[in-house]
Amino acid sequence: MSPEQAASASLISRLLRELRADRRAMLRHEQDAVELSAVLASPGHPERAQLAWAATVLHAWYTALESSLERVARHLDECVPSGERWHQELLSQAMAAIPGLREPLLPEAAEGDLIELLGFRHFFRHAYAVELRADRLAPLLTTLLRVAPQVATGLDRFEATLDRGQVLLTGE
Repeated sequence: MSPEQAASASLISRLLRELRADRRAMLRHEQDAVELSAVLASPGHPERAQLAWAATVLHAWYTALESSLERVARHLDECVPSGERWHQELLSQAMAAIPGLREPLLPEAAEGDLIELLGFRHFFRHAYAVELRADRLAPLLTTLLRVAPQVATGLDRFEATLDRGQVLLTGE
């Protein structure tokens, strides 16, 4: 194995480990979203702690996804968007194929739901004095649970491609 091939194999191995750690975090948050959806749908008023947990789950799931997308953009695409709209540009980049390098990471059909979750994540991250409401959080949990399988399928396909060594690394 040449030094370049060894470096590529090492990078792919590290990228896979990091992506799988992000995916485990996303799965934990999805499981929490299932539980919280039931809580918010039940009669009565949820406790403030449950509302905060729901908001945190939504924030954390999207953040874990975005971490995965950013890793791929940095290590494979060698192009991480910057500027005011970098979060949305990163999402668009992940939905595009890069000829000769990789297929899309995420299906375009997921874009609307992911933009909605990104919007909430941005709101939650920057809202310091906000009242969390079950009637606003419950639909977002539903959105997360609807889009999560699409995201998982796309990331599964990408990881399998990495495992098979069918992703070209920049500079090869």
